Amino acid sequence: MHTFQYRSPGSRLSIAGCFCLVVFLASCSSSRKSTNQYETIVVKSADPSLAPANASAERKMFIKYGAYLKIDPDSLTNYTLYAFIDKWMKTPYKYGGNDERGIDCSGFIQRLLNDVYNIQVPRTSAQQFFTKNVEPFHGKNYFSEGDLVFFCTVPGQPISHVGMFLHNQYFINASTSSGVSIANLDDPYWKKRFVAAGRVRIVNKPATGTKTTTTHKTY
Repeated sequence: MHTFQYRSPGSRLSIAGCFCLVVFLASCSSSRKSTNQYETIVVKSADPSLAPANASAERKMFIKYGAYLKIDPDSLTNYTLYAFIDKWMKTPYKYGGNDERGIDCSGFIQRLLNDVYNIQVPRTSAQQFFTKNVEPFHGKNYFSEGDLVFFCTVPGQPISHVGMFLHNQYFINASTSSGVSIANLDDPYWKKRFVAAGRVRIVNKPATGTKTTTTHKTY
């Protein structure tokens, strides 16, 4: 299990919050069965209406990002996701920003989930970790394209950074040093600060006056 080490004593509330998060992760880290009971963006097909009119444009996009991720481009299928990433790549980091002049990590993930998957999540990385639409887990061998990855980068804050896992240990994020860019979970900086992953659920919105339900799906 990932443990936290704070260089600054901070407040008792921060330490207590960190302890509760560690206990919470311990309870969910091996719970893969419950994740598989939900329909998620991991298994959601790309919208064919959003594919480029020219098939060669899609192929070029997958070749480009296959090279970035060091995988066979034929294994990439969600053109909408990679077109979104390509549009935002190298956008500078701006704390509190939410457009192409500058954006922060949670703002980027919020826009990605909304524009690519039509899923709404809260604004901050900590809120995104605890939202009902995200089910956390810890085992890296379970990662799939579309999972969120959460980090502790600020002492005293159990969750302070978020990105989206792509393939082969690579994830997309908006970092303070590189803006919107692709990073690797095995990089010492990120490996030391990784907390957990979160699988994004697709929650069906029922008709007015009925209770919200989550679609169950057999894999």
